[in-house]
Amino acid sequence: MDGWTPGRRISTLYRRCQRHLDRRFEAEGIPAGHGLYLYLVELSRGDGVTQVELAQRLALDPASVTRSLKRLEEQGWVERCPGEDGRQRRVSLTPGGRAILPRIREILKEWDDLAARGLTREEKTALEALLGRMATNLEEGYP
Repeated sequence: MDGWTPGRRISTLYRRCQRHLDRRFEAEGIPAGHGLYLYLVELSRGDGVTQVELAQRLALDPASVTRSLKRLEEQGWVERCPGEDGRQRRVSLTPGGRAILPRIREILKEWDDLAARGLTREEKTALEALLGRMATNLEEGYP
């Protein structure tokens, strides 16, 4: 073993992924910082959710979500409207946000294809299962 733990490898992979995606998104005129694309992809799976629900779905701090949603709102990609109770705001994609999603998905697929180049279907399946187990271990390990 070369001293690299799974956590260090995952961290390195994450940084390389972010660098790659930042360059690709910026080249397309899509602000890349702070993983803003993740919000759009998640909202495409079901929008009209509260900011708290979105934070939970993304496993992010609600304050960070609020700041990121402000940036997305400034881009014209999401809108925040008062909920039925008037206290919580609901977040939805705008037509502009929906329009940019196909390009975001293409760029994400390019990254996935690049990162998994040379892996067999079985290796990809095993990797997904192992990473899923690690994520579950970490989720269960936090109070």
